[in-house]
Amino acid sequence: MKKHILTMLLTALFFSGCTTLIEQKNAVPADAAKSLSKVKLPGIFSDHAVLAKKAKVPVFGKADPGEKVVVSFNGQTKETVAGKDGKWRVNLDLANSPEGPFELKINNIVIKDVIVGEVWLCSGQSNMAYGLLASKGYKEAVANPAGSRLRCFKVKRSSSKVPLDEVEGKWYYAGKTSTKAFQGVSYFFGRKLLEEINTPVGLIQAAWGGTDITAWIDWDAIAVNKSALERSRKKDAANLPKREKVKPTRLYNAMIFPVAPYAVNGTIWYQGERNARNAHEYADLTRAMVGLWRKIFEYPEMPFYWCSLAAYNDKDADPNAPSNWALLREQQTLALDVPFTGQAILTDAGESRNIHPRDKKTPGERLAAIALANVYGKKVPFAGPQMTKVVRKGNKLIVSFKNLEGGLVAAPVPAEFDVDSRDKAKVKKAKIVRNSPDTQLEGFAVSGKDGKFYWADSAVIEGDTVVVSSKKVAEPVAIRFAWAQNPTANLYNKAGFPAVPFRTKDIKGE
Repeated sequence: MKKHILTMLLTALFFSGCTTLIEQKNAVPADAAKSLSKVKLPGIFSDHAVLAKKAKVPVFGKADPGEKVVVSFNGQTKETVAGKDGKWRVNLDLANSPEGPFELKINNIVIKDVIVGEVWLCSGQSNMAYGLLASKGYKEAVANPAGSRLRCFKVKRSSSKVPLDEVEGKWYYAGKTSTKAFQGVSYFFGRKLLEEINTPVGLIQAAWGGTDITAWIDWDAIAVNKSALERSRKKDAANLPKREKVKPTRLYNAMIFPVAPYAVNGTIWYQGERNARNAHEYADLTRAMVGLWRKIFEYPEMPFYWCSLAAYNDKDADPNAPSNWALLREQQTLALDVPFTGQAILTDAGESRNIHPRDKKTPGERLAAIALANVYGKKVPFAGPQMTKVVRKGNKLIVSFKNLEGGLVAAPVPAEFDVDSRDKAKVKKAKIVRNSPDTQLEGFAVSGKDGKFYWADSAVIEGDTVVVSSKKVAEPVAIRFAWAQNPTANLYNKAGFPAVPFRTKDIKGE
């Protein structure tokens, strides 16, 4: 018995010693343990990232309070200490940086294949979220990929009632197999920039279908419009467990705020379909959103360009038919009073029975034209004719325009319009019935003091103006152009950009 007890004790001592040896072998020395970093980075700082070629490029994240953080990039090193809240930040100067690729090092974290170029935030609802895979031109994009100098960061779709510190997502580049990760509009926008300025382009894709503009801003921004605030409070209080994304502030908190202050060169935005039912609020909310995003991205003059709503729904033969989409487009145009903004008109690029037109090249390249002209100094046309004034001379209205770009033109009125270009659609096109068949221009309607509109019998280009009249209106005092859900309108400039829809009333005589 004693022999058995002694054997057990010796065995226990042997294995205890082995365990101690194993622990000692695998143990991290105290000094080394202290050197292991607790740094955490937002997902946007990850392999294949694009950093903006700017003088102030923030790199930021979290760590243990008081922890030293060392950031290195292409021979440039910056140090800081995490604050009491664990947050830290340094600013790199990349204004004169070559494009790379380089490694971005933060303590013991190494982020590979980081390049320097132009970075654009791409946000909105479904037409911005619409994938390149389903867009016209996808096969060509895959057959001739833009390559590793065009990249996108797909922000993970999420919502939050409070602002978040971190954002999840992944960087992709435009290769044959990875191009399908891109959104349609942002891909064609970025590819056009890459072609024209020959600089790497990074696209931050943060979009979600079916969302109101109020989901993309904070409560202070919503409060600029009383009716929007009342409506948002009701929606916020509603029990919508499966529709959290539509609630006010949710997507701003989870998909925009935590991206900031990542350095960007501008923003493109395609949204408004869901706000058409409350169109009268939209200009106020757009102005507030632009101001808010410029603030959190620390870029007071950040270029902000949006898509005017594309044509949608049936053609209407009645010039008096109500149109909430026309009202929304008007609000988008009104918001252009904010400096450094622009819009791409898409009244010629929609589908009547498909709220998600598959042509994403037209909006993407029209947005790119605005950026090329206004950000990158290219001498290229970027906007269509926009009404500046209307005067009455007898029974005629004389409409003046800006953005002539070589002069006004009447484009041929097509015989058909797009109904639904998707493969499963039974009807893809329908015949256009002209409203003003005996004159040069379609899309103009006038009214007298009774407020009833009639299609123009005569709408013709005279120099830099359009002269409009109707035999049914002896003394016109109001005019509309392309004022419909799905207008038939053929006024362009020689650069090929369609005229901006408009309406005006109380027109005075010369």
